[in-house]
Formats: sequence, structure tokens, C-alpha cells
Amino acid sequence: MYRKQQQPSYKQNRRKKPPIPIQYTQPIKPMLCQDGTRADVKAPTKRQQRKFDGTRTAVIKDFDDVSLIGSRKWVNDYGRNHPELVEAVRKLPVDRCILDAEFTFFKKGTDRDVPLTALATQAKIDEMGVEAKLVIFDVLYVDNDSVEHLGFDDRDEILRNIIPKDTKYLMVPKTVKNVKQKEQHFQELEKRKFEGVVEKEADSPYRQGERTPEWLKVKNWKSDEAIVCGCIRGNGKNSSTFGSLIIAQKGKDGKLHYIGKAAGLKGFEAQQMLKKLNATNVLKSPLVGVPSDVAGEVQQWCSPKMVIEVKYLNRTENGLLRMPDFLRERPDKKPSEVTLKPDADANIL
Repeated sequence: MYRKQQQPSYKQNRRKKPPIPIQYTQPIKPMLCQDGTRADVKAPTKRQQRKFDGTRTAVIKDFDDVSLIGSRKWVNDYGRNHPELVEAVRKLPVDRCILDAEFTFFKKGTDRDVPLTALATQAKIDEMGVEAKLVIFDVLYVDNDSVEHLGFDDRDEILRNIIPKDTKYLMVPKTVKNVKQKEQHFQELEKRKFEGVVEKEADSPYRQGERTPEWLKVKNWKSDEAIVCGCIRGNGKNSSTFGSLIIAQKGKDGKLHYIGKAAGLKGFEAQQMLKKLNATNVLKSPLVGVPSDVAGEVQQWCSPKMVIEVKYLNRTENGLLRMPDFLRERPDKKPSEVTLKPDADANIL
């Protein structure tokens, strides 16, 4: 069983590295969250942490060997392009460990996370003025011991014994326990337009690959109307219908501007929507500003007659909706009423 060490054991064992435990050679399946609501913030048995916008990453330390593996597909090692993160992990006071983290970019000198893939080029990183950090929020193994069976509170304590507080490139998010303090923390994040929080059951073990109500993500969602202008090809279970709706809003120039792809329609609901799209099918795009990668995924365009309501996180600087999801149709709204509206945190048409 893991015990806090007075001195880093790797300094004693550096000359002779023991055989690697099998768990360090197998892909890690991250524990996943279910969607929660604002009411879940008041759950007295749950702990609250800020949700960061990044790339889910398994941090694996085997003495001086460090890997930062994209844990969704287990293909990319992000450490190859970020030696500063690798070196920070290498200095941790344990021989071996496996940590669960979010590879996150922040505006330099701030705590504001920026939506950017871990595979971003150095040119893009420099252009956006950001720096990479590992937001480490859980621990699965320490040396030869699995700690997955322990409750979240115990794992959180172990993690804070491993990660130094003053490390530039590694951070452990604040854990808030008291209900009143959780509500205040959530309101602060909401006011600053951060993504939201994750509520974690205090005694929940780490369940690899499972999505359970023990972890709930509670986001600061907004909603707005949008005009449906087509759809994107679907994959897998959605191959017989479509993947997402292409949505737009009317700008001051009188043109329909692309604002994103709205997901959230499945099964019978998607089949019914496809029938409506087929009934108004057109050959040419009715809108402007469609990114080239999106244009290459188009299944079909449709006449811009249907208005829907979508929920979304916020707007990007060029007016796109981040993470839009279909909520419902709005037959009471006319397309001419659906216009681009400035957000407090974005500059749009």
C-alpha cells in the first residue's frame, strides 16, 4: 500500500531500475463524467473541482522515462513536443506513477484556459500567446501500488503529496468540500465565464472506462436560436442519419453566417429531422463563412427555413458557438428573427 515517503526513493534506485509492473505497460481508460445540473452543486457528499478545457492525458512516470499519452485513443505522446512538461513530471518525488490529467493551454500569466488541442503546432501556440500545463486531478498508481480502490478524498490527498505546490508546469485543481463554499466557487467561475465544475463523490473509487453519476460535470450553459442550413455526415450508429446540424445566424450584412455544428439528435429524433432536411434539400450552401474542414464533411444543404434552440458554452472571438447541442425546434420563431448577438466575452458581427 502507498505510504508517504520522507525522501524520493528514485534517488536510491537510479542505478538499478527494477522490472516494470504490468499495469505500466497497458492502456489506461479514463473514468468519465455524466452530465449534472446546477442542483448537484449542493450535494453534501460530493467534492467540487473546476473543469478545464484541454486534452485528456495519462501521465506515466517510470523513473526517468515519462510519457504523456492521449488517453482517449492511446495514440499520441504529447511529451515529444513539450519537454518542459516531461521534465517537470520526471522530478516528481516517486519512482513510478500513473496520473490522470488534462493537457491544457493557458493565456500566459493567467489562469484562463484556452480551447486548443494538445497537438497544436508551436506556431499556433506562439500566435495565441499561450503556454501548456498539466492539470493533474487524479492518481491511479504509485510505484507498485494501485490506489484506484481508494475513495476520491484519499486519492486527492496522495496526489497533493506527490505534486509540489510551486511547480510551474504542473497543477492540481482546488478541491472544495463545503456546500456553501461550493456554491460560492461555482458562482465565481460562472462570473468569470469559465466552463464549469466537476462534482466527485468523496468515497468513489476510480472506475476505469466507466461513466457513472459518481462524477458529474456541471457547465455554465447559455442558449440561443439558430437556423438549420444542412447537416454533416454521421459515423457508426449515426451513419444512417447524420452526425450534426449545420447552424447559422443572420449578420448585420443580411447574410447567414456559419456559427457551428449542433449535436444531440439521435435515434428516432434524428430520423424525423432527416426527413425534414430532405424535404427542403438544396444543392448550394445558403450561408457564408463555412470552414473548409466542415465543408468537406457536408452530407447535404437545406433551405434555411427551420429555427431551433441550442445550448452552448460560449462564443469564440469570431462568433462560433462552442459545443452547441440541439434542445428543440422553435416553430414560433422566423429565420429573419435569428440574428447574431454580441456576447460580453466575444467580438462578432
